[in-house]
Amino acid sequence: MTDQDLHPLNQNLLRLLTEKIYEKRKTAALEVERMMKDYVLNGNTAMIQKLIKVLAQDLTLSDNSNYRKGGLIGLAAASIALGKQIRSYIPQIIQPVLSCFNDSDSRIRYFACEALYNVVKVARDAAMPYFSEVFDVLSKLCADSDTNTKNGAELLDRLVKDVVIESKSFNLETFVPLLRERIYARNPFVRQFLVSWIAVLDSVPEIDILHFLPEILDGLFVILSDPRLEIRKACESVLGEFLHGIVNRPGTVDYPAMVNILITHSQSPDELVQFTAVLWIKQFIKLAGPKMLPFTSGLLVAILPCLSLESESRKSMHDFRPRKRRFYSRPVGLVVLSDIRENARQVNQELVKIIPAESEAPQEATDDILTLDLESIVQVLIDNMTHSSIPTRLAALRWVYSLLDQIPRRTFKSIEKLFPAVLKALEDDSDEVIMAALEDFAEIRSVSDQFKLLHNSAQEDHKIQGSYFRRFIRDLLTLFKKDRQILDDRGHFMIRQLCLLLSAEEIYSVVADILVDETDPVFASAMVEALSAILLTASELFELRASLRKFDRTLQQGHVFTKLYRCWAHNSVATVSLCLLAQQYQHASDLLGVIADLDVTVEHLAEIDKLVQLIESPIFTHLRMQLLDPETNAYLVRTLYGLLMLLPQSEAFENLRRRLDCVPLLQRVSQGQSVPPSDMVAAEKAFFADLLQYFINTQKRQQASIRHDRKSHS
Repeated sequence: MTDQDLHPLNQNLLRLLTEKIYEKRKTAALEVERMMKDYVLNGNTAMIQKLIKVLAQDLTLSDNSNYRKGGLIGLAAASIALGKQIRSYIPQIIQPVLSCFNDSDSRIRYFACEALYNVVKVARDAAMPYFSEVFDVLSKLCADSDTNTKNGAELLDRLVKDVVIESKSFNLETFVPLLRERIYARNPFVRQFLVSWIAVLDSVPEIDILHFLPEILDGLFVILSDPRLEIRKACESVLGEFLHGIVNRPGTVDYPAMVNILITHSQSPDELVQFTAVLWIKQFIKLAGPKMLPFTSGLLVAILPCLSLESESRKSMHDFRPRKRRFYSRPVGLVVLSDIRENARQVNQELVKIIPAESEAPQEATDDILTLDLESIVQVLIDNMTHSSIPTRLAALRWVYSLLDQIPRRTFKSIEKLFPAVLKALEDDSDEVIMAALEDFAEIRSVSDQFKLLHNSAQEDHKIQGSYFRRFIRDLLTLFKKDRQILDDRGHFMIRQLCLLLSAEEIYSVVADILVDETDPVFASAMVEALSAILLTASELFELRASLRKFDRTLQQGHVFTKLYRCWAHNSVATVSLCLLAQQYQHASDLLGVIADLDVTVEHLAEIDKLVQLIESPIFTHLRMQLLDPETNAYLVRTLYGLLMLLPQSEAFENLRRRLDCVPLLQRVSQGQSVPPSDMVAAEKAFFADLLQYFINTQKRQQASIRHDRKSHS
């Protein structure tokens, strides 16, 4: 290279600039700085450009590594000397420096960091047009294999951040794509670098990075799952600050653009990610309200399983000094599953609250209701009814109730999907789940009655319409028949709860209507035995018992008694107990005469034993008091003696005999009977004669069926 090519440098200065020893290069750089200051002072633009060209083009871009080192240190010195005038020469200076960051020589990369640091330090805001290139370089250098280069990059990074903070020309719109391109990087140093930049930009009031949050939120949650504690802590802190900004500026946030991201990460196996996502969802629902309705099905997919998380605490990382953050009631990094569950519970409650109420007019649907994808919601609820944990199954059933309560007509469009799913929940092991399912059926009945909705069912090659309540009772009886264990273990509980939710009289009437035609004698007898025990003992059926005691065949009580009697005829002892409850003692006595001629089995004797115990219970206090007037209640005494004669000598036998020993001495029944009018006597006789004949026929059919079954199985 000739002196003319080097001008304004000379051979001696060139030799010093390209020395291998750094101190000699530094001495030469000081001379370059002096020369540049002179040119600037004299306003010699031509010489400034000539010197920059030699340093940049001839040295920095040279193939010789020592020339590149000299060029870099020379450009750094020239930049310092240029001062504010560097603005006019930024392209010529910065581009050659940037090209050196791709050098395979780590020393070149380090000196490039040093040179760029000096350039940016002097240029400040004038370097912003090259921010994208500088940021790209920094994102690579942070993971450089050379320690010195990484350290140099860190110093440069801090300087660039300071410049960006004070800059008025920083373009966030061009920066966000740079973030988006790199935010899924797996290198921990790159992740830490990106999080630090996001934190810095979010801290500057003039820079509204919150507006671009939807573009980087997913990547931040990915970084939050990093196994390294320092990265998790930094990312969690940034997310906390973003959430704080959202709460302070709720009107400017694009909730729909982010909610699906949160739904995805709220199902993460990483507890910290899951906790953070659920927390964000909770705030979104509070702040956005009805705007979240279109995402209800997705939110339920995310939230319902979280309701069943266990309550123990876990640390996914090593111990560290606790710090507090906004919205976090725990040390950063410490994951408490009970916190996730509690936040999920609150989300579930808030989501139910924003479900809009349906208008009275079916043709009028609010915009909020129309945004609900009810078909998807129903499917999510059905899926979660079979979840492995009780709280989730329970929440799904309670959601069905809420939908029926708030938007009944729209919900009923999916009733054919919901009905069997809720019925299946009655097979659950949890009383709470069963209770919730029964509440759903009670609400189905209420809605179907309110809007006169009927279901179509195919029977004998044609369709008939019927009430959903009757369909439920029929399906419930089918369930009991299919699985007797459910009847034995949970049948009493279900029927008692139904009688709390609905009218006991109506429930028993519909059950009797359906069960009266049951062809399986064993099931029919067992079902009636269960119904009878509930009727005689459960506090929920007090009003029905009181009504039956006021028996009058011409009034409603008589119709109910008749309906129950025809069903109770499947079980002989239950029929007797029904007559005792209704104070129809003469007919009870007649029934015992028929029973005595039947094939009395051990099962029959066990049922009579239970009936005797019930006679001693508070339910039959009125019956025992009537024994004080044996002349008027001679058939009662006769019935009790009939029970005594049917029993073998057992504890029940002794108890009943002791009770009868307390009855005052009887006179002849005929002497103490008052005779009602003859037409009433005839009508009563005919009424009970028909019932007695029905009882006899039913029992004959039952015993014939049982004998046939025994023969077929023998």
